[in-house]
Amino acid sequence: MAEFTGGSLVGGQTLKGVEMTTMLGIWAHPDDEVFVAGGLLADAARRGDRVVCIHMTGGEAGLNFGKPSTPTTLADIRRQELRASLACLGVEEQRFFAYPDGRLSLIPDENAVARIHDVLIEVKPDEIVTFGRDGFTGHPDHKVLSAWVRTAIDLWNQPRARLNEAVMSTEWRDAFVPALNEFDAFWPGHPFAFATPDVTLELDDELLDAKLEALRSHASQMTHLFDAYGHSFMRALASREHFRVSERVDHADERASAYASRTNSNPVNEVNFDSSTLSLV
Repeated sequence: MAEFTGGSLVGGQTLKGVEMTTMLGIWAHPDDEVFVAGGLLADAARRGDRVVCIHMTGGEAGLNFGKPSTPTTLADIRRQELRASLACLGVEEQRFFAYPDGRLSLIPDENAVARIHDVLIEVKPDEIVTFGRDGFTGHPDHKVLSAWVRTAIDLWNQPRARLNEAVMSTEWRDAFVPALNEFDAFWPGHPFAFATPDVTLELDDELLDAKLEALRSHASQMTHLFDAYGHSFMRALASREHFRVSERVDHADERASAYASRTNSNPVNEVNFDSSTLSLV
């Protein structure tokens, strides 16, 4: 039975003694995985667990070193960067759905949910990691993907599988969001921050070095941050990861719709969540 090996976890939860033989990361764009969960993925790979990542898009709608680029050119660049980044994390399995970047909301829900469901059946993950309903940055693609994943897991109906949603702590928000907002990193009304995430992962030096190298591998997207704020800032930013954890997902589509309705009509800045009902031991 594998254990977390990458330093410590705080916040009333522990991964110690939890069987994590297969981890599946489900993401919207290249670089999503390393920014919010690179340490978690790298630690699983370091233990020898199977780690698989799937990406909905190739990230072709973004900028290339802050400048416009043709979608085909940028998609090629970002795929190469992703391969290099995942190699830094020790992740050897990855695939794309080839959905259009920035337009996941146009994909029929039943199509996307069915494809994710097929991957769940094939990979049989013990742990799934993706965005929370807020999408971390509020990117519409992230939020749509979160709802798809929760619905697919609900249909899969494997109670022993656990969903880990990457979220932001209030401490992380206060320390790093003002600087990141200089580059419009967050969508209007975001980010949301959790006062008490279920799991806070503090990376040891080995994992942190790997994560930073993986971040740098996404050069077209990350170079401006390293140039603007320096290595020490980026190391501090990358040193902790936060997650909400669910051991069962029931009525995911209803809850996601309710959440979207609530947050769209009444945005909030902080979410207080009682993690005492979720046990990882």
